[in-house]
Amino acid sequence: MCNKITYLMATAAVWLATACTQRDKCVENPLIEASNTMTLDISKVELSDTATVLYTDAYFRPHYWIKISSESYLLADGKKYALTGTQGIEADSLFWMPETGEASFQLTFEPLPGNTKSFDFIESDCEDCFKLFGIDLTGKKEFDKPADIPSKVIQATENAPVSIPDPILKVGETVVHMHLSGYRKELAQEANLYLNTLMNGQQPYTAAINPETGEATFKFWQYGSAQALISVGMGTGHIWLAPGEETDVYMDMRRSGQMILKRRTEKKQLPPFEMTPACYATGTYAGLLSPSLYSDKYYSMNLYSGDFADYKMTASEYTQHVINLYQALSDSIAHSSLPTAGKEMAMLNLKQEAVEAMAQGDFFREHNYRKVNNQWDRSQRMDIKIDPLTAENRIKLCKLFPIADPKLLIGRDVISYVSAIANPTVAWPKEANLEGTFAADLKLVLPLIQKATDASLTEADLRTLDDVKNPFYREALQKMQENAQATLKAVEGKAIIEKTPEITTEKLFDAIIAPYKGKVILVDFWNTWCAPCRMALKANEPLKDGELKSENLVWIYIANETSPLVRYKEMIPGIKGKHYRLNDEQWAYICDQFKIDGIPSYVLVDKSGQYQLRNDFRDHDLMKNTLKKMIE
Repeated sequence: MCNKITYLMATAAVWLATACTQRDKCVENPLIEASNTMTLDISKVELSDTATVLYTDAYFRPHYWIKISSESYLLADGKKYALTGTQGIEADSLFWMPETGEASFQLTFEPLPGNTKSFDFIESDCEDCFKLFGIDLTGKKEFDKPADIPSKVIQATENAPVSIPDPILKVGETVVHMHLSGYRKELAQEANLYLNTLMNGQQPYTAAINPETGEATFKFWQYGSAQALISVGMGTGHIWLAPGEETDVYMDMRRSGQMILKRRTEKKQLPPFEMTPACYATGTYAGLLSPSLYSDKYYSMNLYSGDFADYKMTASEYTQHVINLYQALSDSIAHSSLPTAGKEMAMLNLKQEAVEAMAQGDFFREHNYRKVNNQWDRSQRMDIKIDPLTAENRIKLCKLFPIADPKLLIGRDVISYVSAIANPTVAWPKEANLEGTFAADLKLVLPLIQKATDASLTEADLRTLDDVKNPFYREALQKMQENAQATLKAVEGKAIIEKTPEITTEKLFDAIIAPYKGKVILVDFWNTWCAPCRMALKANEPLKDGELKSENLVWIYIANETSPLVRYKEMIPGIKGKHYRLNDEQWAYICDQFKIDGIPSYVLVDKSGQYQLRNDFRDHDLMKNTLKKMIE
């Protein structure tokens, strides 16, 4: 097979040396309908009676590898056309990306019929291999509006509101029916929705996609209006949801193709490309998806860049810096071509940032110090002292706009904004006029959220809410507790948490692994709120009944008390292994013992009982192959 490929490579090279004849066909920058990757693009397709050649561009992390399978093929009108040669890359071999993170090579296939209008590139039939669908040969340059999305839904989405609607502070069970236009099962098998809530952070939800209909349904309790990020395969978008509303969301699965085209536009100076909406929706907030509300320019302070503020600034200098930046961005928004509602949305987002900047000014200056000095170990003390912000500094911001405007609960960064405005440790001046507003209510409510979601609210806790002005918050807490109690009942007897050995912290890890002496042990440090942890868990779980099924391999999972108990108990029945939930002292000691720099982290214990930190196991394939060898 290897010799055949080499011979065909040479043949292809001779053929490519000739120009396209009148009988040949060349398609530059063909439109790609959809893809499961942003790593590959096709810059040109050459077709002749003897071969089809794909001029392929690759974009990936420098010094990391990609691979093209010799079993790659093109699919057109139900027929496969095999890979016959390569140039600039060797099939089935690791191709290491250069320093630029960009590379080009050619893939040669059996000839497509002359009347072919589009085809798919399939890099073998494995689930995570590269796949590019609907590669157009007719010369299309832009995407049409999807034909299978109701016109009234498109119209409702594209018609921008005159002004941004108010938030709805109610409790209700929300239902989201997701319809995937142009769905192919190879693009995704499940849909994800991440709800940015008013009171309890970001809540993730997952729903299986019906392979026949390309539909998925989410159902969850919602406490106040919320923005949600939706993610399906390579496609992402955002929507706003009203609590208790049944909403239809239509997502264009050609989003990945649009992203590829946009990258070409920005890189190669092709004619400007208008990005169509990522999704369309019904419901109260459908108009907030209108593309006209958003600008290509991002009006942001970029708080977390590390360069937002200089650590040498005094509190007064920092305050003036925030004010100046806020006013400059405000002027830019005012003079932009955005419609009235678009300017209002941009200003809401900017005001949220400004409030966070003044609430967390000490942190952002420290962040700059750590970036400048590359000192990210927060256990190490800084050799400078940050001049702390006071209520007096924050008065200046409060004079610019009402920092407790209810419409700020609609903006993009509601989680950070609520944390800033309602944090009892932040000294906001009387001039902020927070008394009697939602901010004053949230100061009383937020400390009880964790107890409600852990089903541990007491009557005494509820009595502390007597001073809360809006009854919505009490109702929300009670419903959270009710739902948590129902969840605990559902997992009763299924969620098994191992008893943590009653031993000194110095001996704790050895005591946890002791019962499994003589076996290979993988210890996984994780928490429920960690998205990369959840992704890794999902990838590893099928291995336990597949390639890594073995009585000689033990999976141990260690979390801590930052994982909300109810959510933790809800998750662990689906994670086969031994589960430990440590307190702060125990977790801190073991993290220091192994110099754990974040999660997920892994400690590998061999059959002799020797162990070491293996954070290279964040590479899923490396983990799988290493464990496979150890249990053989």
